[in-house]
Amino acid sequence: MLDLRRLHFFVTVAEMLNVSRAAEALHISQSALSRALQGFEDDLGLKLFDRVGKRLVLTTEGEELLPRAASLLEQADALSSRADAVARGQVGHLRIGATPQTIAALFAPALAAFKASHPDVEVTLMEGHNDTLIEMVERGAVHLCVASPDEPHTLAGEPLFMAELQVVLPAGDPRRQDAGLPIQSLADAPLLLLRRGFMTRDLFEHACRQVGMRPKVVLESDSPHTLVALVEAGHGIAVLSSSAAIPAGSGRPLRLTLDGAPIRRPVSVIWNPARHRPAALPFLVQHIRAQAESRGRRGRAFEADAPVD
Repeated sequence: MLDLRRLHFFVTVAEMLNVSRAAEALHISQSALSRALQGFEDDLGLKLFDRVGKRLVLTTEGEELLPRAASLLEQADALSSRADAVARGQVGHLRIGATPQTIAALFAPALAAFKASHPDVEVTLMEGHNDTLIEMVERGAVHLCVASPDEPHTLAGEPLFMAELQVVLPAGDPRRQDAGLPIQSLADAPLLLLRRGFMTRDLFEHACRQVGMRPKVVLESDSPHTLVALVEAGHGIAVLSSSAAIPAGSGRPLRLTLDGAPIRRPVSVIWNPARHRPAALPFLVQHIRAQAESRGRRGRAFEADAPVD
């Protein structure tokens, strides 16, 4: 295996063709440099330098090796610089997972801020439902996801926000001015729900079971926008998450309550402590957390509107 230190000595002497000046540039003694060059020649089985009078010249073999040796040193320097940048989180590749709603509402603005400060970090987004996202983190398919993990679990994470259920009422409904709506009041109402498997649907059905209520479902959809459009057309009441983007003019969504309390589930940014965490990952987490906090201050909590099995 080549000794990069002695390779550096060879290139420096070959460029200067003067052992004394090369030793001074390398900050070593002339005798130590001469010994290192002799050892390098012995290892290669080649004579790299000749003396012509008082002049030092490269042999044919030395001339052949010099450009390749210089190229190797440049590559080694580039690799060292790259490794340092990776260690500082300035370059690399991150794989992160979330639901489409969370990607649109939380990741899109957070990634814009992250890319501004870390332009050389590549980010790959992967969509999935809650259980799939957790499983992706467990097996290392993604470095991080935003989801609502079941307890107990072996993953690490930081809470981002509390996911809350809310409803969108049709125009003219007198309850649109209320602060909240008890879940029992939806017992006979035509409901527009996300499909089974979404965390919002799972949370809603769990609350219905607690009060012994069988919801009257008019439509199931993958799209909160579809549900809101149907509300506006007078076809029912939509049950959505606190992260759903409600179009202007649709009316203020109301918090859905159970025994006077919000119906909530914590949502976290999650990673696997047993797997490698790229150095850039904590910086991305900071931007995700800052975006969630910013929207929370503006009065709109987020929910990882994630399907569950």
